[in-house]
Amino acid sequence: MKVNRFPFVTVIISLLTLCYSLAVNHEISGSLFGAIKIVQLEPYGGVTFGHLWNLELWRIFVAPLIHVKQLHMLFNVLSFAVLGCILEKYIASARFFVLWFISGTVGTLISTLTVEPPWNLGTGASQAIFGVAALGVLLLWREINTSLSLKFALVIAMVPALLLDLIYAHHPKLGHVTGFLMGWAISLYYLKAYKHKVI
Repeated sequence: MKVNRFPFVTVIISLLTLCYSLAVNHEISGSLFGAIKIVQLEPYGGVTFGHLWNLELWRIFVAPLIHVKQLHMLFNVLSFAVLGCILEKYIASARFFVLWFISGTVGTLISTLTVEPPWNLGTGASQAIFGVAALGVLLLWREINTSLSLKFALVIAMVPALLLDLIYAHHPKLGHVTGFLMGWAISLYYLKAYKHKVI
């Protein structure tokens, strides 16, 4: 197996998230890190099932890029970049994008079911990060990659988010759980279907 592929998808998504989220925040608040409300993100890509019913499909590509809190965005970008640099090479860039996109989209949409309108806009990268983290957990479990760097990346990506869930919601958020489960299912398929290539 070749493991020296450049993580193109990881780099592109990280840069897009950084640039777009900060640009949107600046346009709304007048500064890169000014306070904004989630309802203000609807014109910029916040998504609900209603938007998809109206065929505003562009939103599912943009919603993971925008964040209400830019410090949270920076942490998400860092977590995703570290995870992606380790994991993307195991399933190749195209499949890694599918993993990020599907787990993030499903997790984000499910998360909107737990919040009352108009605050139920789906935004942020956390759900997709949990989906990508599922691949890392699976690689650890299968003993394909048991490196300290992967373990550290998984802890950084998942533990703070889960702790915040427990503090504020008193349980793991449904979007995070859904993103992880979708990522686990997709990763299982990849590792089985492409076993001769990725293991």
